[in-house]
Amino acid sequence: MNKQNKPRIFYDYDYPDLEILAEKYNWPKFRIKQLLEWQAKSIQSTSGMTNIPKDMRIVLEREMVWPALKIVKIERSKVEPVNKYLFELSDGNIIETVSMHYNYGHSVCLTTQVGCKMGCGFCASAKPGFKRNLTAGEMLAQITMISHMEQSHISHAVLMGIGEALDNYDQTIKFLNRLRSKFGFTMSMRNITLSTCGLVPQIKKLAKEHLPITLAISLHSADQAIRNMLMPISKHYPIEEIVQVADYYFAETGRRVTYEYTLFDRINDQPAHAEQLAKLLKGKPVHVNLIPANEVADSIWTGSAKDAINNFLLILNKNKINATIRYSAGQDITAACGQLRRQNIQNN
Repeated sequence: MNKQNKPRIFYDYDYPDLEILAEKYNWPKFRIKQLLEWQAKSIQSTSGMTNIPKDMRIVLEREMVWPALKIVKIERSKVEPVNKYLFELSDGNIIETVSMHYNYGHSVCLTTQVGCKMGCGFCASAKPGFKRNLTAGEMLAQITMISHMEQSHISHAVLMGIGEALDNYDQTIKFLNRLRSKFGFTMSMRNITLSTCGLVPQIKKLAKEHLPITLAISLHSADQAIRNMLMPISKHYPIEEIVQVADYYFAETGRRVTYEYTLFDRINDQPAHAEQLAKLLKGKPVHVNLIPANEVADSIWTGSAKDAINNFLLILNKNKINATIRYSAGQDITAACGQLRRQNIQNN
């Protein structure tokens, strides 16, 4: 079977796809709505489709891959309501997704690619290399599988898992539009955060989509040389271009941009670095997330001391920069992006 005719997972089928299928098998139109409702209910097999005739379910089983994802492993935090899932895709590739329960709702941190091309030395996601992009349906399937497993409505999504979401632009946009579909998925766009290392052309393109999501840009330094060292992609998109495109994004969407700033011991966490960041962002409608670095095996950088992080925050606040410290969830499990997948690859 060639690649183009390879069966897709149930969640890859949106309304137009199901229309084609319905026409092929002469199904009445109301069946399309029923199938989309089953997607929204996080169905994982045709046997649970109680209002779908048996002959139609047989066709669905033949036409599509079931289940959308297979669970390889679940790590459950003992100190907070955080679970990390290791999933196997239909082609055998492995991804990971984190489920986090907060007082404001149930959030899922999603993967958008198998691996990552960006090559940030401090990130476990990049270590095993890039394999392929995920489809919009594979992104949706992460939400539906966790919703099904935990019997909980997913109210928030963050595209901060493995991969660079804007490097998989078309499928990411398709996924976001599916989330606000009138045919079942009704997640508020304001409850979605998309993280990027700063792909300037794609951010400009995203601004024109006018999706009311939160854009989070991984900055990690206001010094070009330091950012180049931490993030190779920075050599293609200098800091001044990143700030300009963030301003453009705000002007187009009215949505305040978040800057992610991971702190590394004596690399980017000194008072002079905080003052440099404050000067760069002074007067801009932004928010800064200060992130204590997760320790990654083989990385040459270590996380900052707590006093250095707190002092960095004080300097930003003194300069009237809106900032908070964001501690990673699931510290007692391998919840940092890419760690569980990398561990699984090394063990096999």
